Amino acid sequence: MATSVDPPASISAVLDEPIAHGRGRALLRYAVPGAIALIVIGVGLRFWTLSDLWLDEALTVNIAKLPLHSIPAALRHDGAPPLYYVLLHFWIRLFGQGDVAVRSLSGVASVVALPFAWAAGKRLGGRPTAWAALVLMATSPFAISYATSARMYSMMTLWGLLGVLALVRALERPSRGRLACVALVTAVLLYTHYWALYFVVVAAIWLLFRARRATATDERTEAEERRNSRAVFAAMVVGGVLFLPWVPTFIFQTLHTGTPWSNAAGPADILGILGEYSGGGYFGGGPWGYALGLAVFTLVLLGLFGRTIDDRRVLLELRTRRRARPIAWIFMGTLVLAVVAGAIGQAAFVGRYTAVVFPLFILLAALGASVFADRRVMAGVLGAAAVAGLIVSVGTNATQRTEAGLIANAINKGANPGDLVVYCPDQLGPAVNRLLHAPVDQATFPRAASPERIDWVDYRKVISATDAVQFGQDMVARAGAGHAIWLVYRSGYPGLGRQCQTLASLFESQRPNGQMLVANDGSTYYEHAGVVRFPG
Repeated sequence: MATSVDPPASISAVLDEPIAHGRGRALLRYAVPGAIALIVIGVGLRFWTLSDLWLDEALTVNIAKLPLHSIPAALRHDGAPPLYYVLLHFWIRLFGQGDVAVRSLSGVASVVALPFAWAAGKRLGGRPTAWAALVLMATSPFAISYATSARMYSMMTLWGLLGVLALVRALERPSRGRLACVALVTAVLLYTHYWALYFVVVAAIWLLFRARRATATDERTEAEERRNSRAVFAAMVVGGVLFLPWVPTFIFQTLHTGTPWSNAAGPADILGILGEYSGGGYFGGGPWGYALGLAVFTLVLLGLFGRTIDDRRVLLELRTRRRARPIAWIFMGTLVLAVVAGAIGQAAFVGRYTAVVFPLFILLAALGASVFADRRVMAGVLGAAAVAGLIVSVGTNATQRTEAGLIANAINKGANPGDLVVYCPDQLGPAVNRLLHAPVDQATFPRAASPERIDWVDYRKVISATDAVQFGQDMVARAGAGHAIWLVYRSGYPGLGRQCQTLASLFESQRPNGQMLVANDGSTYYEHAGVVRFPG
């Protein structure tokens, strides 16, 4: 009976050194330029999309362009930490607030993450794993999609990679400089997105476990391993202390904002992560997305359970590979903790929030690709996954994420000065308002506020306490007899009920013969809505 062992030294050497035989050299002549070409295309796609900004992006820009001292107060009513908004504030001052300009900060962060993906892969499994991590990260629809989004998710991925590298380096030799890096990256993660809390907590738990159960290695004794783990844990605590000035705002946001636009997290949400990673985030990836998902899922399984026997055989066993365990622990632990916390706190589990642990998923897949001792097989698998990822990415980037452009175009063409645009709910306001240039008055349901920003404080309570009939009568009076009312609305938002339908019925009763100018097209657009013009 065959026994399960780690790869023989000779095979490990083969995996880390160039293949010397003729077929291997011929393969490398094509594989390396091919990989570079795929990476270059992936980099280019990070700065190209045809879509207008949708709600989250437009809202982010509207907060970031405020005076610097006003951003913390605005975020208190939004529900996010400040770092990305402050960086985007200065980015806007340098490059303007056009769609390409505001999105390019995410694109730059996503490109900067690529060499760190290489470095993390090389530390994990040598040059084959490094190449696999670089190719998979560069061509990932998830990474490309959020690189073209004016949000913090690409930055979360970058910080996550830097956190992994800082952690590994500090565990090897916990010098003051390396421990300072761990503390700094911890603080930066926490100031970028609150999901980093789950990541940091799970990593800290792993360090405590390692401090108790560490064993000797070729380089360090058992006592040194434990001492290093405790030192790195202490550095993470220092990083958490740096977050304390923001804690009062965080507590207020937790109690009063949260994610009222979505339902609470549940265990099934974890199952959707693979689809998110292979479909690009805003839209499903179609057949190519399914193919990519199958390929990457297989690679992750190989990364966890696969062991190289020779260039024709790979052994699968139930025991996970030792080098994969910390990565899998932090990745899955973060997701599980997020689900538990979301279920308790009625917070959402959203695929894009996992950007902070997405690099760990890529590293597991890269480790799986490196089990193929035959470089031709490895190159073929990575090439197929990369091509599928790029095809999905092109489709995603070429598709409109929001119907805001059609709605704004209809209002810009048909509105007269003084007409009133009403958004129900207010979540439709930022994206449309960004594209409006008609001299119209604007109001949002439920607070009758400006459409540029959204006040998420006690959001569902405010909606349920607002009388849609009275709100509609107020809007009719506000518009006056000589001005049309343009209702931009959509039903189906959590907590909204039938408020918008009630509002539409009130407008129809007061101003008959409303004309639907843009239909609500949920089959085509990620953010969809309709617009009806009620004559004055």
